[in-house]
Amino acid sequence: MQLKDNIKFVYDKQISVGNENCQNLLIKGDNKAILPELASVYRGKVKCVYIDPPYNNGDSYHYYDDNTSTALWLKEMRVVLMWLKQLLTKDGSVWISIDDKEMAYLKVEADTIFGRENFASTIIWQQRKTRENRAVFSCNHEYILVYTRDIKAFKKSRNLLPVGEGFIDSKYKNPDNDPRGPWQSISASVQAGHAVASQFYSITSPTGKEFNPPKGRCWSYNQERMLREIADGNIWFGLDGNNTPRIKKFLKDAKIGLTPETLWSGDNYGTTDSAKKHLLSLFPDVDQVFDTPKPEELIKQILEIGSNEGDLILDCYLGSGTTIATAHKLNRRYIGIEIGEQMTNLVVRRLNDVIAGEQGGISQVVNWQGGGEFAYYDFDNKIREKQPSSLTRSVKNVKPVSVKQLNLYELFDRYKDNPIVENSMVHEDLSMNVYGSCGNSSILPSKNCLIGLVKKDNLEQYVERSAKIYYTGKKFPSTVALNKLFYFMPYLKNKGVRDLYLIKVARIGTRKEGQCGEAKNDIRLVFDIEFVKQFFDDYMPVELKIWRTFTDTTVEKIMLAKDEQKKYSKTN
Repeated sequence: MQLKDNIKFVYDKQISVGNENCQNLLIKGDNKAILPELASVYRGKVKCVYIDPPYNNGDSYHYYDDNTSTALWLKEMRVVLMWLKQLLTKDGSVWISIDDKEMAYLKVEADTIFGRENFASTIIWQQRKTRENRAVFSCNHEYILVYTRDIKAFKKSRNLLPVGEGFIDSKYKNPDNDPRGPWQSISASVQAGHAVASQFYSITSPTGKEFNPPKGRCWSYNQERMLREIADGNIWFGLDGNNTPRIKKFLKDAKIGLTPETLWSGDNYGTTDSAKKHLLSLFPDVDQVFDTPKPEELIKQILEIGSNEGDLILDCYLGSGTTIATAHKLNRRYIGIEIGEQMTNLVVRRLNDVIAGEQGGISQVVNWQGGGEFAYYDFDNKIREKQPSSLTRSVKNVKPVSVKQLNLYELFDRYKDNPIVENSMVHEDLSMNVYGSCGNSSILPSKNCLIGLVKKDNLEQYVERSAKIYYTGKKFPSTVALNKLFYFMPYLKNKGVRDLYLIKVARIGTRKEGQCGEAKNDIRLVFDIEFVKQFFDDYMPVELKIWRTFTDTTVEKIMLAKDEQKKYSKTN
């Protein structure tokens, strides 16, 4: 499946510089609606995400107002980050620009979604070099929070910074003319905090001198491994053989580079002021360019640490387009999303200039000569895929809808104790007293309804309308948005549907929770439900199109089906 196959993405040939198969994408629309649609195509494929979201700092800018409640702002960030995590490769990373006002709150939210163990670092970027004398403090920095999908995988794949001239010669020598080439030595002992008994012993040098680990330390290897390393010539005792043993690390096996530091100066990575000057040079005819752009030098540093040429980059708060302009010059593939009018006023024009070979930003550093392409899409969230109603009987010749499964085990593995970030209370906006258990409730036609197959061992409680929970199978269709579900109709095999229930809570549970012999690892998606009313006079057969298990519809459609049933009964 490709993006062009999704009817909600409308390709604009006039704006695009490339066809629909182009791997560089610009998408105009709301990222909260677009990201779930992208997941069906790009889940687990994005190597590096950089976002510069609204900071919620109370200011008003030319292209957007940045003033809302912290709760609403965090709710939006929660939705966005949840989807970004699903798009990441296992070794992928998300870099989030933010300032002092909301940084602490955002970090707590991101810790919940990515896991505190996957927090990589906080970068301090010097975004201005001038002093602000009107403020209590002259705030000259912003933060970049760095999170990973899997911190161990990210550490293995992330790139080190290039070393300066003479670095290798200063570190790697070959005093013993080892045929394996230059090497450097590192300590053969480590702190003893987590040591085992086999790491404490005496080492005898070639000259017969004995060495014991220093106080509070132990040898890096157990004795058997150490003797093997000595025999293989991997332990250095000095030219005369009398020095404390050290481990030889060879240049041929080394990954040369410097570990990135967390203080990024404006001199090295640009400032907001330098970025704005770059925009003004690109758009001399525009009265109002973007107020708070990021410099290409800053994004270059991020992309070169977190990705390689050919990797997929994503920015869903595109702003003035710095991320994709930089990614384009660095030969990365990219997806850029922006809801504001600057998408056409600035971003498209900027990218056309990049393709033409503009020489601002990082162009001269990377020897940018121009070239490349992109496809432009408008996102229309109002378009609904034309599918026949699952409650219509005349569907014999309709091809079943192909959908992607959402693996609950994978979902639980990703989100640990909080797998349903936005779906805990299905009807949190309405009062419970609207509903009663006697069938006198008001029915809300516009609300979604899930029709689900009931397992054989649970049939009786649904016949009696005493069911309190419904648990799904191990897999659930990703097309069913949990936070939009409101009602539930149990489908009884060989019978059909009859009764309407309210979905009170969507949560994680087990297939036989609370029973003897409950398997804690038998994880299921569970709906706490409450009987509302008998909807049909008798059971009505329906066709369940998604693996004969789940159908997502609305009460309004069910009401239409009910009317059709009455007409059918009268004519027969």
